[in-house]
Amino acid sequence: MKRLTGRGLTPLDTSFIIHSKEIDIDGGYTIETDMKILATALTDKSCIVERLQLHYFSLQVTEFLEALKSDKCTLKTLHLYENKLTEEHARELAGVLRENTSIETVILNECEIDCAAAKALAVGLEGNETLKTMNLWDNHIQDEGGRALAEALKKNNSALQTLNLWGNQIGDEGAKEFADLLRVNHSLRDLIFVYNKIGDDGGDELVDALELNEGIRNLDLFGNPLDQAIITDVYCMINDPSRSYYEGGLNKVGEEGGFSENTTLEAPTIDKSCFPILGGMHAADTESTASPTGVGELSACCWTEAVAS
Repeated sequence: MKRLTGRGLTPLDTSFIIHSKEIDIDGGYTIETDMKILATALTDKSCIVERLQLHYFSLQVTEFLEALKSDKCTLKTLHLYENKLTEEHARELAGVLRENTSIETVILNECEIDCAAAKALAVGLEGNETLKTMNLWDNHIQDEGGRALAEALKKNNSALQTLNLWGNQIGDEGAKEFADLLRVNHSLRDLIFVYNKIGDDGGDELVDALELNEGIRNLDLFGNPLDQAIITDVYCMINDPSRSYYEGGLNKVGEEGGFSENTTLEAPTIDKSCFPILGGMHAADTESTASPTGVGELSACCWTEAVAS
């Protein structure tokens, strides 16, 4: 990945950006002028950028937003991390998601997303049929924001396969909303609830939903105040050799698809940058069975086995 750090962008950087597949702009210099230069590069007919990583950015620069909506946009991954994503910012990003047809992964690590911002962001999911992975790790979505995301995915569940809600203070009420989602959605493959506040009531609802779900390959409840029996139930159900999974991606009426047995199922390919870094390595690469909340080792194993490549 090519990095532009510690300075502002100049027009001379345009060619550099256009001919780079991965760009990381860091250092707090992404002011309005920078975003306009970036927009010019992204809409150039020769642009090949597929991954854009921004640290300290402005999502309210019209030229940049229009560049992301443009049919010339080649981005596959938009990584916005450690930025404060307000409700207004989230609304702008939702507008991008409704119109962009190339972005498959959006990473919003530690963006201070609260309930209101999550609701605004959810609107973008309703009209998007391209996004496959959304990471909302370590924000403040809570039950209300989780409910909005689940409702949006009920209306449009054709593409998203991985939703990472690690550390978002989601409790039983939010878990129940996602359980309702799982009863009708078969496109989600990985649903990550690590280090939330889901108790036995929410856990029981999720287990019940798995009986009707034919898509989930990884439901991670590690770090929640759950009874060990619920963790065991989730692990056993997902790893049951007789379990069938919906294949074919889009689970809309009229779309082609079928079912495969668990014994022949290959682990999905996941962009590990969606997961937090623990001690210098991605959490998806670790196999630690330590559990600060005492939920046991099965949850950790269930998750690491599913996402390790």
